[in-house]
Amino acid sequence: MEINIEIDAGRLLYGLSRIGYTTASALCDIIDNSVRAGATKINLVIIKEREELADSRKNNVRDYVIIDNGCGMDDAGLKEALKLGSSDEHYEDHSLSKFGLGLKSAAFSQSDVLHVISSTDGTSFLKYEISLPEVIARKKYFAEKKDIDDADKQIISKYLSGSKGTIIRLSQVRKVNHPSVKATIKELNLRIGVIYYYFIKESNIEIYIGDNKIKPIDPLFVEEANINGTLNENEWDGKTVKWIEKPKEIVLDDENQIKATLEITQLPYPPVFRMENPGEGKDAEIREKYLIGSSNYGFYVYRNKRLIAWAHGLQGIIPYDQDYFAFRGRILIDDSADDYFNIDVKKSNITLSDEAFNIISDLSQESKAKSKKAWLNAGRRVTEASNVEPNEIANRIILNFEQIDLLPGDEELEEGELKERVLSIKQDMEKKVETMALMLKQDKGEESPTTQSLTEDEKDEAIRGSKNPTASKIFRVSSVPDNLLWEPYYDTDKGDCVRINKYHRFGRYIYEDNIANKDLQIVFELLLLQLAESELYSYKKIGGYKYEELKKILTEFRRISSEFLANMTRKLEDVLPPKYGKINYD
Repeated sequence: MEINIEIDAGRLLYGLSRIGYTTASALCDIIDNSVRAGATKINLVIIKEREELADSRKNNVRDYVIIDNGCGMDDAGLKEALKLGSSDEHYEDHSLSKFGLGLKSAAFSQSDVLHVISSTDGTSFLKYEISLPEVIARKKYFAEKKDIDDADKQIISKYLSGSKGTIIRLSQVRKVNHPSVKATIKELNLRIGVIYYYFIKESNIEIYIGDNKIKPIDPLFVEEANINGTLNENEWDGKTVKWIEKPKEIVLDDENQIKATLEITQLPYPPVFRMENPGEGKDAEIREKYLIGSSNYGFYVYRNKRLIAWAHGLQGIIPYDQDYFAFRGRILIDDSADDYFNIDVKKSNITLSDEAFNIISDLSQESKAKSKKAWLNAGRRVTEASNVEPNEIANRIILNFEQIDLLPGDEELEEGELKERVLSIKQDMEKKVETMALMLKQDKGEESPTTQSLTEDEKDEAIRGSKNPTASKIFRVSSVPDNLLWEPYYDTDKGDCVRINKYHRFGRYIYEDNIANKDLQIVFELLLLQLAESELYSYKKIGGYKYEELKKILTEFRRISSEFLANMTRKLEDVLPPKYGKINYD
C-alpha cells in the first residue's frame, strides 16, 4: 500500500540553500550552466545597494547578475531549469551538471529572489521568478511568470542586443556578514581563473567581472615546468617550477577501462627570493604569483575540465604539512569516473572510492618524497647561507657577558652537594655528547662506531652541530632529542651553553620565515641562552629538590613549551609576522 508523504517545499529549499556555498562557489556553480549552454561570453555584474559606498564595505551587494550568450531556453526549458532535480535527459554527455540542483541551491544560498530570463532567438525574452520567502510561507514550490521590466531591458540591450542567451539575477542578497564587493571580485578572479582554466584557455570562453576579463590560471604552471624540466630534489635551487611527474594515464578500473590523467609539479621556494632581495618583498610576490600557502597545496581535480576539488589532500594522501607547500598535483577525469570520485552537490569536494584512493596513494608516494626533500633541502641551503652572521653576532654579544652568580634571596648549596650536582651534570652531558657523536658518524655512513673511536673534534662537532669556530655558547644544531626547541649544554671549558634545534617548527619560523630579520634571530638566540642558563642555574643553585627531580620537571617544561610553540606556529602560519610581510591566501 502506497501513501503520499507531503514535502514542505519551503524547508526543503531553505535546506538546499544551506549546504555550504561561499559567494564565489555559488556564482561559479551558476556560471557552469552558462558554460554548458555553449556560451562564448559570460558577464558577471555586481550591483551595490548603495553605489556611493566603497567596494571594501561589507553587506552592500543588492544583486548579482550573470549574463551569457549561450543557446538560451524556451518556456519548457525554463520550467525544466527551475525544477528541483532537473531531468538528466537535458544534460548532454560530459556535462558539468550532475544533480539538477545547482542553480536553485546556489542562488538561494546568497539571495531571496531568483530571476531567470532567457531567449532562444534574441528577440523575445521570457522571465520567471522564484521567491524563497514566498515558497517558505506557502510551503509550496512554485515560480511566477513575469513581464520584462526596464532594468531587464537595460541589461538585454547592453549585453544581449539581438543575441540569444540567458540572464540569471540573484536579487535581495542577504545582508548578514556578506563579503564586500572588493573581496568577492578578488576571490572570483582567482577562483574562476583556476576553475575554468581549460575552458578559458582552450575553448576561448570569455568571462568578465564588470569590464575586466578574467585570465586563465594554471595552478601547476606547467608551461614553466616544460621549460625548466624535471626536478632533481638534491640540486634544485628553489627558484623555478619543475616537473615531478609529467602527464601520465592511470587506470582506476581495468575491467571497465576507467582512466584518469595524473601530473605533478614542484613550485618555487619563496624564502630564496627573500634572501636574494632583502627588504624588497620579492618573496611575497612569489607567494602571490604561485599561490604558495596553506590553502593551495595538494591535488586539483578536474571533471570534464571543470575544477571540482581545490588543493585537496585526498583523504590524507597529501598530509597537512608545510613541507608540501610546493606540491601541486592535478587529476583529470570525465564523468565515467564519478563512482570513483564522489562529488558533492556544490561540485567543490570529493570523496575517493577505495580503489581510487589506493591507486593514487601508491602512485604519489615517490612524488611526495621528492617534493618534501626538495623543499627541505632548499630551506637548509637558504638557512645555512643566510643565518651564519646573526649567530656570530649573538655569540659575540654574549662573549664577555657575566651572568648573575646568585640571585637575591637564593643561598649557595653546601659545597658537597654542589660538587655532586655539577658532577652529575657533566656526566649527563658527556653521555649525551657521545650518543650524538655516534649518531653523527652513522649518518656519515660509518658502520657500528664505538665511543672509544670518537675524537675530540667529532665530539665538538656533535655539540656545535657544525665545525663553526665562531660559536662559543650558542649552537644551532640539526636536531635535539625528542625534537625539543632547545636544550642546555654545560662543560668546564665552554661553561653554560645552549643547543638550538633549527629544524624545530618554531626554529624554522625564526630562521626561514624570518630569514631577512637578523635582529629577531639574534634576540631569539640570546633568549634561549638565558633559558638554558636558568635551567643550569636551577641544577646548581636551587636547594630543596634532588637533581633528578629538577631535571625531570625542567625537561618536561621544555617538552611542553616546544610542543606549544610548534602547534602555535603550525596553526597561525599565515598570520605570524615576518619582517617583510606574508600574504594570507585562506
